[in-house]
Amino acid sequence: MRRAAICALAALAFAAPALAQPQTPPAPTAPAKPAAAQPAPAPAADPAQTTATYADWVLRCVRTGDKNAGPRVCEVVQTMVLQGQQQPVAQVAVGYDKNELRMTLLLPPAVSFSRTPTLSVPGLTGPHFDLAWRRCLPNGCFADMPVGVELLKLLRSRGEPMQIAFKDAGERDGALPFSMRGLVPALDALAKEPR
Repeated sequence: MRRAAICALAALAFAAPALAQPQTPPAPTAPAKPAAAQPAPAPAADPAQTTATYADWVLRCVRTGDKNAGPRVCEVVQTMVLQGQQQPVAQVAVGYDKNELRMTLLLPPAVSFSRTPTLSVPGLTGPHFDLAWRRCLPNGCFADMPVGVELLKLLRSRGEPMQIAFKDAGERDGALPFSMRGLVPALDALAKEPR
């Protein structure tokens, strides 16, 4: 299992009751928004898990291994919800797998594998980046891709939302926009975390 997905799996455990319910991913016109930014909580008594909020992104670190004695694994995450709802629809995360920066997407299991999810800028014909489906668990499906130089430059230069397009289980097109607000300082903080 990739290190970048460990934190997403931990978050999935907390969101499991919500994601376990059958949900239809939003249609392309269904507006999605990042979960309301929460102030960073005071340091918890358990140093095995820490978070820091950067606008619409959260830097989340989890200590791995037996009795949380292993290395810390960190990623920046945005949880998306449909407007007017509180339950998460999807998560997008950026983290390191060893020294390789990767983007991971978590969607409910009602997706089609006939088309890989694609990251793009809404309204532009290019560039676009294809994620690869990796695995599905009862509570969600994961896709990921390496964040190369071109994508990292795009992520750091965008102020407007980007989107991930996919097919749902009924072969309908779906698109989830996600905010870029706070991503640059979150990535800067992530780069300072030991790997």
